[in-house]
Amino acid sequence: MIKSIYDIKNAVTELREKGVQRGNNTGFKSIDELYSIKPGTFTIVQGSPTHGKSEVIFEFMMNQAHRYNIKGIILSPESGNAEEITMELIHKFLSKNPYKTSFSTCTDREFETALNWVDHNFAIADDEEKSYSFKDLTDEVEAHEKLKGVKYGNIMAEPWNELDHKLVLADNSGRQDLAIEDELTQLRRYCKTKNKHTFLSFHPSSQSLIKDSQTGITYYEMPKAREAAGGQATLRKAFSWINIWRPPVGLIDGSTGMPFEDNELFFQVEKSKPKGVGKKGITKLKFDWQKNRYYEEVNGIKMYAFEHENTLISDYVAPLQPSTMFNEPDQQAPF
Repeated sequence: MIKSIYDIKNAVTELREKGVQRGNNTGFKSIDELYSIKPGTFTIVQGSPTHGKSEVIFEFMMNQAHRYNIKGIILSPESGNAEEITMELIHKFLSKNPYKTSFSTCTDREFETALNWVDHNFAIADDEEKSYSFKDLTDEVEAHEKLKGVKYGNIMAEPWNELDHKLVLADNSGRQDLAIEDELTQLRRYCKTKNKHTFLSFHPSSQSLIKDSQTGITYYEMPKAREAAGGQATLRKAFSWINIWRPPVGLIDGSTGMPFEDNELFFQVEKSKPKGVGKKGITKLKFDWQKNRYYEEVNGIKMYAFEHENTLISDYVAPLQPSTMFNEPDQQAPF
């Protein structure tokens, strides 16, 4: 649809008054300085297997539900079946182990409270009966919204290789790059028209092993967007692009001369669209295995989601400066 400027005059005037609006906060100050979750767009999270892509998305969706009452739909086959994903969310809500084991302190009442909260804020797309394409998923989201009389503002559809791409590939002569562009174009339109945010995750399609000369440890560096399936085609279509990386055990942090901690996660924003949503940069979180939640560490103090808003700390941790992490903006971090 072609729009004349006069037809959108009121909207332009409103934009002039309000300015470009960023998205919702993630819950972590250092990340909020780089990235926000904007309705009407989608985020791609890339990382190697077991590096925490699903955990990061779960964290953000939990925080969106807590702070903004934004409900979420989850399609994450690698995270387990519907029951296991529900228990994962309950664990995060309670910040304690919900299973009936000798290590759990979860009471029946706490479990019921958490179960009710998860039921109120989330629904799960279970792929036990069929694989989902984007079209299948969005059709079911709309049907479920009508059935329940609610709106789901966030969708988690990951990892990319678990989605059914057969029809789109066939329509694009089997070319993966064209199929990805086609699917992400459809997703962009869906998010915009429905004012939803979708989280996708990608594995790197190809990386070279690095051998650390000091320790002899071999590892993969933080991935870059062009290393994902579809490469440049995928990067072009993305709104926000996040790379995550967990240092291997024993690797030395070049900035401190000490080994990286085993719960550190580096978080890099490689692309940020539209303007005002965020900016390129890198920071890090740490993972609390018992609480099953991420946190920031400030002067030795753990700060979980949104806790920084209620705590006065004069020298709060800032995103890592590019000069300490990169030789050039498009190069790998020399860890």
